Amino acid sequence: MSILVSPVIWNDAELDALLKGVNGPVARDAEERANRIESQAKQNASGRPGPNVITGRLRSGILALPAQRDGLGVYVDVASTVEYGGYVERGTDRSRPYPYLLPAAPAGGGISV
Repeated sequence: MSILVSPVIWNDAELDALLKGVNGPVARDAEERANRIESQAKQNASGRPGPNVITGRLRSGILALPAQRDGLGVYVDVASTVEYGGYVERGTDRSRPYPYLLPAAPAGGGISV
């Protein structure tokens, strides 16, 4: 009885693209999770018990950005593009905080913030 063994060819470049490439499946999954966080953050910024919505500028400025790569791997940012977004999230000495981004993180399904 003979056993046929197939050779295994390891391709580091392909593995790197799979795990760390901005167009690979890991990046696509991260972007899908970021989109869920974006959606939840927009709901959180849509009125009571959150900030009083007058124009909707804060809500429309919440964006999940495309996947990027750094020395550690693939990541996706979800952020507010309006200049006062951080003040609403954390509050100031004159106004109480209305967190909308940080409470949305669990919608991403176990990602870190």
